[in-house]
Amino acid sequence: MPIPSTRLAVLALALALGACAGESPQADAEAAKEAAKEAIWAKEQAVYAARRRADPQFYIDNASEQYVGWPPGWDAPEGLDRLRAGVSRVEGQVHEELTLEFGGIAVSGDAAVIYYTTHRTRLPTGEEVNQRFHIAHNWVREEGEWKLLGALGRSASPGYDPELAKEEIWAKEQAIFAGRSEGDMQFYVDNASEQYLGWPPGWTTPSGIDQLRSGMEQMRGLDQEELTLELDGISFSGNTAISFFSTHRTRMPTGEAVDQRFENIHVWVYENGQWSLLSSMGRPKL
Repeated sequence: MPIPSTRLAVLALALALGACAGESPQADAEAAKEAAKEAIWAKEQAVYAARRRADPQFYIDNASEQYVGWPPGWDAPEGLDRLRAGVSRVEGQVHEELTLEFGGIAVSGDAAVIYYTTHRTRLPTGEEVNQRFHIAHNWVREEGEWKLLGALGRSASPGYDPELAKEEIWAKEQAIFAGRSEGDMQFYVDNASEQYLGWPPGWTTPSGIDQLRSGMEQMRGLDQEELTLELDGISFSGNTAISFFSTHRTRMPTGEAVDQRFENIHVWVYENGQWSLLSSMGRPKL
């Protein structure tokens, strides 16, 4: 039996309404998330804009009375009293230069967590720096307004100055070979990581720190090596540095005259506040 056109129309309308009802909660959640993001991200940027004017009051005014934060530089989490006490200490410190980059946001009802990074190139006092931070802020909506409830920041900087690190690593490279020329491998061993693995010319396979230590006695007294070094470059990423350099050996440790050239790569890792040699490899220069 054919279905009357009126029943078809009602059925189609019911299906359409059902589909809309199924999509509505998700659409509403996305709209709410976007609205929260716009409001909170605008406040975050305004906080730093005020900071550049040495005015932390905007931060305080937009924090919940239950606020607890642990920014970089604080020894422990503290509340609004710590923020209020610091207002007078930043007067006149208007030289900060800093950029922000949005990372992400999670929103659930009246709570939100926002993640972003900052890159500071000048301190409020005017000193030039190169500092990066990861930031997580917790916001809550109180009486219709977003308030900062919790704050946590961590340094994302490598913890060293690349130019000074370059000088330090190259000084260590030269000291390693200076010790070697005197038949003394102790400096090499002392500046190698416990996880060291290397494959210098002459080794048949890559070996670790134990072979370096066992080679110390074998090298003792072999102090006639003559060799020059030339730095080709050092690159950095996070807590890792790669050193490229060339060597020209004109006398073996035993005293034999030679004309040998090598290309070398050393991988250094920044651990416990110092650079340690993690890996090494060399090859004859063609």
